[in-house]
Amino acid sequence: MLSLSRNRTTADTQCPEPGHGRAETGRRCVRETMESTPAFHRLSAILPGLVLVLSLALSIYDIGGLATALRDHVFDIYQRIEPRKAGPDGPHAVYIDIGSESAQRYDTWPWPRKRLVDLVNAVRAAGASAILLDMPLYEEDPTSTASLLKLWTPLPDSTSYELREGLASLPDHEQAFAALLAATPSVISFEPGKAPLGDVRAPVAHANIASQGSDARHYAATYALWRPSLASFEAAAKGGGATLPDQTPGTAVRTLPMLVNLGGTLYPSNILEALRVMRGGTGYHANVAESEMGFTFGMEPGVEQVSIDDTGLAALTSINGALQLYFGGPDTRIAMSASKLLDGDTDISSLKDRVAVIGVSANGTQRLYDTPTGIQMPSGAIAANAIDQILDGAFLTRPGWATAAEQLYIFVGGILVIILLSLFRFRWGFMLTLLLGCGGVYASWWAFETHRWLIDPSLGGLTLIAASLTCALMTKLHSEEQTQFIDAQFSRRLSPSGLARVHAHPNLVQAEGQLKPVTSVVAGLRGFNIIADRYLEDPQAYADILNRFFSPMVKIVQDRNGMVDRTVGDTLYAVWNAPFDVNEHASKGCDAALRMVENLEALNEFLEEDARRQHLSHVPLSLSIGIDTGLATTGNMGAILQFDYGVLGEPVSFGAHLQRNARNYGPAIIVGEGTQRAVGDRYALLEIDLISTPRHPEGRRVFALLGDPIMRANPKFRALQEAHALIFSAYRNQRWADARAAITECRKLNGAISTLYDFYEARIAQYEANPPGEHWNGSWYAGRI
Repeated sequence: MLSLSRNRTTADTQCPEPGHGRAETGRRCVRETMESTPAFHRLSAILPGLVLVLSLALSIYDIGGLATALRDHVFDIYQRIEPRKAGPDGPHAVYIDIGSESAQRYDTWPWPRKRLVDLVNAVRAAGASAILLDMPLYEEDPTSTASLLKLWTPLPDSTSYELREGLASLPDHEQAFAALLAATPSVISFEPGKAPLGDVRAPVAHANIASQGSDARHYAATYALWRPSLASFEAAAKGGGATLPDQTPGTAVRTLPMLVNLGGTLYPSNILEALRVMRGGTGYHANVAESEMGFTFGMEPGVEQVSIDDTGLAALTSINGALQLYFGGPDTRIAMSASKLLDGDTDISSLKDRVAVIGVSANGTQRLYDTPTGIQMPSGAIAANAIDQILDGAFLTRPGWATAAEQLYIFVGGILVIILLSLFRFRWGFMLTLLLGCGGVYASWWAFETHRWLIDPSLGGLTLIAASLTCALMTKLHSEEQTQFIDAQFSRRLSPSGLARVHAHPNLVQAEGQLKPVTSVVAGLRGFNIIADRYLEDPQAYADILNRFFSPMVKIVQDRNGMVDRTVGDTLYAVWNAPFDVNEHASKGCDAALRMVENLEALNEFLEEDARRQHLSHVPLSLSIGIDTGLATTGNMGAILQFDYGVLGEPVSFGAHLQRNARNYGPAIIVGEGTQRAVGDRYALLEIDLISTPRHPEGRRVFALLGDPIMRANPKFRALQEAHALIFSAYRNQRWADARAAITECRKLNGAISTLYDFYEARIAQYEANPPGEHWNGSWYAGRI
């Protein structure tokens, strides 16, 4: 007996995946899968939608400024790709820089007023159409008489009078500068957001600002603090306005307020003032868009533009009255050092008929600001850029419908991606995400390039990606869950190709029962009890015999797209057309049964050799196979929380009945009437009985499957078939003598079934002793199956 276990190969001892040792793990996995599925389905539906809702909330409420930050970065990239181009006349403004070069030559800012007078005079002599002093002049001249006296106080009595008289005879550069401002087209500045050095004083308003449509003060940026220039300078200058407001360090300057609200009074920017002074404008009109209904599609309430009266100039603004800065490349900027202008070392012809913007980029500490171009610029250079924008009409605008369009893009695109990913595979959802994302970017870029509209695709694109990845993740997790579930249910039941098919279409496996036409094949061993008795004390050898029987049988079933439903003892239950559809499943079941009979020879050879080694008699094994075709119920045949896919119904139960009684008839394979109707014109079948049950009181015909289509075409089988029909004709008409005579003739033919004829001779003898009655149709009552 031990020789049997020693002769087993390594392959024979290994269990197919997932393995017998992991059966409990597989059952636990299935149970956990079934318990988690409802919650998982709810999460799968909620999570992608939650991404969409959060994105819309981010777009509507700009939580933490994230939507604005994304939008700004996108528009910064656009400006770097396509910077503003200079107009046909070139730049309209020249930036004169008091920077590090000037500090080395003339000391750091603030400069003495005399030097500033010299600088303005040089600019005036160069023919500048307007002079904008971009830095607030809020400190007194440190070289003035009053400042020097404060510095030197107390003076010695011996020199006090003479020194005071000498200082008094010196020119007053504060007055000289004020007179110069009055004599030139000059604009002075104040700085919003900076605390004043002394008492709070309202800047001098040089031109009136009228609101049209609504009050612009409701929308303009409001500042509680501001730092004005000296009152004498503001009064003398032709104009005065707000310079770049105080900035948070590290923040890029993307907008420049054209209007500011200081204590309930509107003031223009120094840029608008420079343009007004240059063109001789008389005032401003702030056009405010505000719907009377409270909401109008395509309109956001706020300031639309600020126009300069009597000049034909207007600055298009965002709703808060700020100019969206559009920076140009190096060819759009003219800059020169103040020190070179004072020394006469630069070409001053470039100042003629241009706005001169005097600004400070270094005053001991750097005064530079980040810009969307990635280049740091001083406030004056930014102002010069803004002047060129307005004069060239190069405005970046954000249409009133842009926000609604972006939110619609987020909502519709997100819904489409979620639906497509829910219904189809990931690649289709990914393709749609890619298409919508690229389409959004292209549309946004086209709007910028063609109309200079600022429409943000970034939040919508990120939403589509997030929704797509979320759906893909949930689909992946769900797919893995389904894969584990399917593997636990079918890895040992189906062939690799069949398992892959179920993986690809998991909806084939339904928990709810459904009716399907199936072919059931039940195959068991005849005579195995004798073999089993020999190996009861060697469980490994006992199991090895069953493995050697089931392994080729399972392969035969799976190679023909069948499913091994279960194995019970020495019996195998196989089904065709479940869980997926199989063409000609009855034929495949019959073919599998015939191959099973052929493959049993290898097991018998092994048992004969082992019996010889143990000096035991050899008991050959044979098969009993029952086959039937008909409607069966497929689905969960286990507990609610422990899914177990199965097939139950009349084909299975009747096939099992035929298998159990096949030994009485003799042939290895017995098929029911359903299978005979499906394959009777192709396979060699002989009718062997009419079995009645409570469900079928008139009886169901059963047949012996003797061979494949080749055998059916054999003339010898045809002869046997004709002679065999005579037996049942006489038998069902209770002509017992004729039936015996037909049996005798059949025994002489090739392929005669001796066991079947013995069986019927015994049944005829029984009926002769106990006649069945005149209404008997030849059926044998099998009872409830």
